[in-house]
Amino acid sequence: MILLPLFLFQSAVPASDGSLPTIDEVQFSECIKQAEIDAPSGVAQASEWTRKDGGYLARACHGYALATDFKFDLAIPLLSEAALGAEAKKDGRAARFWAQAGNAAIAIGELDVALNALDKARATAPLSPSERADIEIDRARTLVGLNRNREAEAALTAARGLAPENGIAWLLSATLARRENKLPDALAFIQTAAPLSPRDPAVALEVGNIAIAAGDETSARKQWEQVIAIAPKSRQADSARAQLAALGSSTAPPKDGQSR
Repeated sequence: MILLPLFLFQSAVPASDGSLPTIDEVQFSECIKQAEIDAPSGVAQASEWTRKDGGYLARACHGYALATDFKFDLAIPLLSEAALGAEAKKDGRAARFWAQAGNAAIAIGELDVALNALDKARATAPLSPSERADIEIDRARTLVGLNRNREAEAALTAARGLAPENGIAWLLSATLARRENKLPDALAFIQTAAPLSPRDPAVALEVGNIAIAAGDETSARKQWEQVIAIAPKSRQADSARAQLAALGSSTAPPKDGQSR
């Protein structure tokens, strides 16, 4: 299970309506910036703000800082509390805070917790189509982890409809279709993903995975070599090298099938 990049909290700050930002909003913005510059320092700053009863914005920043510092288990309750606090104040950022909690839960394999948070994010408040698509993508990842592939397919269908330009939605759709042995669908999805992410090693890896599943060793080899050329130090390159090494003894489809 691979964690998608967390939503940028700066984008969650309400657009200016002409009034000056409150002290809490200014502190929130500064806290997020500090967490991005230096995660441990951001954790310390946010922790102090939370201790001084900074409210749900302090908890949101504290959770974000912890997640940025890879302390996902500690981030989940703080982000969930931030979401509940935002809901109580009718702050539209509640959906994003729930999504953050879901992301953190995915990172440590707490899939039931993740799905609960992501479902709350989806139902809490209106979001932009691209944000809704990101939530559906995370839901799909979680549902696959829970062996609920049919529901994952529905989530990815929704994501593609919400954000047709989102290459990750098409890539994950291709991966899931290949796993389900729906190779024509997998090919169609990856052909859409490729021009959207022309230099993405994950896409090239999946093209090779689909080719070998279809019995086309020559194309698979070419694509896996391209993965290594694009990003030789990436984990996708490691997977491609393993697949190339395996071609000498077997052309069976890869079992992991995870491009991201």
